[in-house]
Amino acid sequence: MSVLGSLLKDIILQRWNDAKPHNTVESDPVRPLVEAGFFALNTGNLWESHNLYEKAFAIAPDDEAVERLRYEIEFNQSINIVNERFVGPKYQDWLAWFHQLIVPETYLEIGVESGQSLQFAQEPTRAVGVDPEFEIIYTQKNWVKLFKLTSDDFFMKQSVEQVFGVASISMAFIDGLHTFDQALKDFINIELHSTADTVVLLHDIFPVVPLSAQRERITKFWVGDTWKIMWILNKYRQDLKIVTIPTSPSGLGVITNLNKSNTTLQKDFGILIQEAMALDFSTFTDEMNEFLHVVENNFDAMAQLLMEKKVKRT
Repeated sequence: MSVLGSLLKDIILQRWNDAKPHNTVESDPVRPLVEAGFFALNTGNLWESHNLYEKAFAIAPDDEAVERLRYEIEFNQSINIVNERFVGPKYQDWLAWFHQLIVPETYLEIGVESGQSLQFAQEPTRAVGVDPEFEIIYTQKNWVKLFKLTSDDFFMKQSVEQVFGVASISMAFIDGLHTFDQALKDFINIELHSTADTVVLLHDIFPVVPLSAQRERITKFWVGDTWKIMWILNKYRQDLKIVTIPTSPSGLGVITNLNKSNTTLQKDFGILIQEAMALDFSTFTDEMNEFLHVVENNFDAMAQLLMEKKVKRT
């Protein structure tokens, strides 16, 4: 432990001792360790925070405060791994870039949340956001319609042509539930309203922290099993042009050459879901770049790929 780390820990422990009767500290030895652990975490000393967590866990493994500390430590560890793996523009930068390059006539976003990514749509794009629980805090700068619905309900109850004023979706961003089967449903529905020039962007398909790639959420930093949609599309729709941009925090899939006449995904939906459910992330960890067709995290390189209408698999 560094001298500074030792001093910070001593300060926290002393403050706790001064604030509580001595017998309280003796009867609850875990709390000062946890508070010191959070302090170390907030001051950038991840190693010391983990050391304090292990001491607290040895005393009270079922303590809620100890569990919260572990949760935050794992989150910080995950972010460090992500930052080391993904260098360059972040996914928000890419969304803004795609809007500026393509200037889509119509744009559909599934998973609006706060409106942070929806704000990148600019005039004359007509943008539609779908999310059953959105709470917009970002200013939207152009023509926007919001639907507080699940994506399934949106496609079932709404007419895309009536909503947008035209029959096709020029660009879409799928960022809803972190499950591959829902992402696949969303892709199918979007493709039914697509043209050959439609661009579909998929979030959360490149996990670099194995625990974050689980279907059930057990970590604060969570990608889910959305990555499995890439396996399905690459196996059953080789006519699509698919690449993945290695951008923080969890990659961005780019899909072009859609064909609304191709019914393979709808026809074999149950079989595809069953097969993908059996996939284990560990099978792909050593070959993620090849599995996801990873390209450069570079605007010029992507512009060239889109211009050529050709995707190189790497």
